[in-house]
Amino acid sequence: MRRLEAIKGFELFPERRFDPDFPMVFWLAGIWFYLKTFLYLCYLYMLGLDPTPYSAAAKFEIFYFAVALVPAFILGVGFWNEKAKSWIFGIVYLVIDTPILGFHVLRMADEGYLDSGLSQFFEIGSLLMNVIVLGWLIGSNSNVKSQSVKQGKSKMG
Repeated sequence: MRRLEAIKGFELFPERRFDPDFPMVFWLAGIWFYLKTFLYLCYLYMLGLDPTPYSAAAKFEIFYFAVALVPAFILGVGFWNEKAKSWIFGIVYLVIDTPILGFHVLRMADEGYLDSGLSQFFEIGSLLMNVIVLGWLIGSNSNVKSQSVKQGKSKMG
């Protein structure tokens, strides 16, 4: 029963995300993690189209994308519901995810799958979005901390 009450506090697409005072960094991170979930489903589908037997790198990517899409979805929900610790888990996730995604993009380029402009846009664009969201989350968090330190000093002084 308590579990259902905890789930009731979450909405997949909360109306609050359209409020002018909703944190933009949480909005961007939330939508990126939702899109990342869909993107990883697409990657799994595309990797499944590779001829068997799969290389060791492809097997690793299949396993990673299958596992990583679950926390990506949870983080999307967490960010859009303004959960306080979402940024910590988001940063940890992106610090792990960005090099693996970079490896994936390099492997795709090496195997000739980035010949089309659309493939380049999605593959390189997803890697770039990881870096942008990671930087914004880190920068936003450090800005909040520096403002709280300044407020604490002014109260003491």
